[in-house]
Amino acid sequence: MATQCAGIVLAAGSSLRMGRPKQLLSLGGRPLLERVVAAACGSQLDDVVVILGADHELIEQRVRWGRARILVNPDHASGMSTSLRVGLADLGSDVERAVVIMGDQLGVSSRLLDRLLEVHAVSLQPAAALSVGGLLQPPVVLRRDLWDEVMALSGDVGARRLIRTRPELVAPLVLGSDVEHPVDIDTPDDWRRYRSSTST
Repeated sequence: MATQCAGIVLAAGSSLRMGRPKQLLSLGGRPLLERVVAAACGSQLDDVVVILGADHELIEQRVRWGRARILVNPDHASGMSTSLRVGLADLGSDVERAVVIMGDQLGVSSRLLDRLLEVHAVSLQPAAALSVGGLLQPPVVLRRDLWDEVMALSGDVGARRLIRTRPELVAPLVLGSDVEHPVDIDTPDDWRRYRSSTST
């Protein structure tokens, strides 16, 4: 069987800084998380897994999932690393590459994910990530030989920690001005700024 690539969308957080489930913030009549999942499902990823945790029953009802599969992380309160472990542990032996996608990162498109996968494949590096202003950030492609190192992480850290402490392992996809730069939505101010900057 051909090697495959799978996306892991991390969306288990409790949105404490936002004050309400940010996965369900509405933009253009669609929940924020639905937009991210749709981008993953529309890409060349062979499989898409979404990791939920806090408010998972409500979120499951409100979001259209396409071809994505849902997993619930019962230990989500212990941090992002636990959701990464849940996602990686679920992937089959035929999956050689995992793409870690943040469920609160608007501006991630199917085209962007496909470009990142291409950069990774051509580079022969064990990882690939976006490079914005010289700073590496998710989404992150992780070849299987890095998974043990990622699964050894603990607390509220994820693939971002790995790529920034080991940049020599990472093939960067440098985003130009012609591409929307992904934006993390963590606080009400983040949300207001994003909405005021786009008419989407």
